[in-house]
Amino acid sequence: MGQKHKEMSCRSLVPPLSPKYPWFVAQNLEAEDDGTQGQIFYNLHDPMSHYRCQIPELLGKCIRGCFHGCWVLLSSNHPRDVMWSLWNPITSKIINLPPLNLNGSSGDNDYIESYCLSAPPEHLNSVLLLTRAKKPNFVYCRLGRRKDSRWTESTYAKQVRIITGSDDLLHSLTCCNGKVFACISDYIRLLIVEVKILVNDRKRKKIGEVVITLLPFCEFAWPDDIGCLSQSFEMKGSCTELFIILIGLKNMGKTVVAVNVFKLDKNNMSWEEMEDLKDTILCVNLAMDSSCFVSPAISSSELGGYIHILDSEKIIYSYHVKEKTISLSPMPYLAGINNISVWAMFECTGLEHFHVDYKQEKEGDREDYEVESHLLNFPFRVLNMKDYECRLESDNADSKQENDKDVDILVRSVKGDEDETHLLNLPLHVLEMVMKFSVGVEYLKFRSTCKHCHLAAPLIQWNNGKALKRLQEYSLLSPWVIVFDKHKGIITFTDPLFGDKYYIKTPQELICDFHIKCLRYGWLLILKPDASLVLFNPFTSDIRELPQLSNHLGVDICSFSAPATSPDCMVVGVTVGPRYYHVCIHYIGGEPSWRKIRLDVTGGEFFHSFTFYGRDLYALRDDGGLDVFEEIGREGHSWVRNVAQAPTSCGKSSQQSFQVRCEGHLLQVIMGKLGESVEVFELNDYTKEWVKIKSLGKQTIFICGTTCVCMDAKMPQMENKIYFLSLPIVYYSLKTCRFHTFDNTNIQDSFGDLIGMKQHLAPHGWIEPSWL
Repeated sequence: MGQKHKEMSCRSLVPPLSPKYPWFVAQNLEAEDDGTQGQIFYNLHDPMSHYRCQIPELLGKCIRGCFHGCWVLLSSNHPRDVMWSLWNPITSKIINLPPLNLNGSSGDNDYIESYCLSAPPEHLNSVLLLTRAKKPNFVYCRLGRRKDSRWTESTYAKQVRIITGSDDLLHSLTCCNGKVFACISDYIRLLIVEVKILVNDRKRKKIGEVVITLLPFCEFAWPDDIGCLSQSFEMKGSCTELFIILIGLKNMGKTVVAVNVFKLDKNNMSWEEMEDLKDTILCVNLAMDSSCFVSPAISSSELGGYIHILDSEKIIYSYHVKEKTISLSPMPYLAGINNISVWAMFECTGLEHFHVDYKQEKEGDREDYEVESHLLNFPFRVLNMKDYECRLESDNADSKQENDKDVDILVRSVKGDEDETHLLNLPLHVLEMVMKFSVGVEYLKFRSTCKHCHLAAPLIQWNNGKALKRLQEYSLLSPWVIVFDKHKGIITFTDPLFGDKYYIKTPQELICDFHIKCLRYGWLLILKPDASLVLFNPFTSDIRELPQLSNHLGVDICSFSAPATSPDCMVVGVTVGPRYYHVCIHYIGGEPSWRKIRLDVTGGEFFHSFTFYGRDLYALRDDGGLDVFEEIGREGHSWVRNVAQAPTSCGKSSQQSFQVRCEGHLLQVIMGKLGESVEVFELNDYTKEWVKIKSLGKQTIFICGTTCVCMDAKMPQMENKIYFLSLPIVYYSLKTCRFHTFDNTNIQDSFGDLIGMKQHLAPHGWIEPSWL
């Protein structure tokens, strides 16, 4: 933070591109008409620098994709006769193709879906293949005999009808292992077909006939749909590998909330979800229909393992497949430019002689917390505080005498002396007195420190009256962070203030692609892939299945009013059907069914979040307005619409809104998409207007997409702050109006936005530990 952007001019030359990572090229075609604007080359490896160029071959041209090394596919921005060309930036060779007239179209973006070059242009049978976006047609041009090259359009509708029995369109043309593939999608499956291109070269002067045949290749089953996510998919082939990338979107397709990547296993022709991309880089452009970038191998593992996603708002989402984290980076230097015609990933394979070494300043690299505790393979029954036994690494002989139900616990310190601690100098009865003030995980950590502490901390049945009272009196300085790892089958808890980490095993019922819909009172409301809802307490291992909702309804926003152990616990959710919305209500201690209330609204997402306020349920809408369900769940309830309009915010970019109760008041926190602004508003109970406030007093707020918690600050250093769930965890101070990182509550860094900060994409949230 605090570094200055560096602009370099390359004039009419290609900048010194590196094959280690993808490049992004920004063009403003309207400004290029008068020669005042060129291209901006940018990469994530050196985010503080960019190259500004005026490359003649690119002026007035849209970059559509890169094929077979460095052949860049270009098209003109002419509204009628579109000029296509191939350009090699290494050799400066350019191949101009005949004009392509698409029947008076108003722009080729509406008529061309995807592009693929079947072989390098030098190959005798090379064909540039395009697909129409709204018609089942190929448009192609043979490059092997360029003197006689011409565009040809043919239909593939009959072939698709024979294969699928429907009139679907082809998507995602791509090359892999010398072959061309495409997708045919429906609501149930994704069918991958080989596009076999046969050039029949007859011994005559006329160009050879091109025959295109679709051959069924394999299928990809869509993962179970959960929530109301819209999905985008992209298929991309590298030299020998074929990938499918699924991207879950919310907020009208403006926010990436889920990313999954699958690779084809050629041995059994099945798709396996990737846990780690290792040195591979994938890039997807949601802003336009273009070829996806794949770098199958790079020299630095630090750069690999990412899927970079460019959206329509000029923001790059960088998703790390192994870590399950995502960070946002805006495309710089584009303020005030609203008519960007195309963004493209610039594939640099083969540009080794252009390679230059950059000095990389590792922003965001910070020391780990000084103490990090690992309770590895921690099963539920340990956090359940029932019969357990600690097996210390140094006590192998004694461990053999423990029964088979005992649990392995390993506690290590990242730093510090490995020798026995000074606790051994304390008498046993003193340690026993200290242990009376320990509870929960602290008790386990203390007991696992050494043999002396192990003797001072006997086994405890935590479900008896005395121990349960200690648990009820137990309090923490802050909520913890909970993160689920489906592939490893573990749940990670992190104490945000001190950095301690704890691990437990995920119950078998929850090792799936579920969504956390709400997180309160130490309980999670989870939507599973089969559309069933469950309440889960990870501290007691209590799982409570809720009655099944109608199968044709998709569950959107959910919340609950009390812990699942309370007889007054009420679960409320909104379901989205083909015609109507329904508010569904279920009492945990009542009838095993849902009560449904039909809402007089249709189309699109409607509610953003729910907040219980006594017997009333406040519903924050997507447009920022507020509705309230008065006396929800009781006879005579009412739905009051437009209780309050959206607050007036000074934020300029797309915004995120969070609603939370704080000391009997309803607050709304509004943050810019990149954290460039944070504002807090309080609802005036009399005027029903949102009033901006500048201080939280002695309160502190913990916020993420599934949790909004307001609580009294346990320490003065926590007052008047809003904690956000990122890596590292940061807080926003209403006093300094800046974000800060911290170590043991001491400020480590200060910055003005969240650009480049990593966010969890695996199921996660803030959780208040509860053993009830």
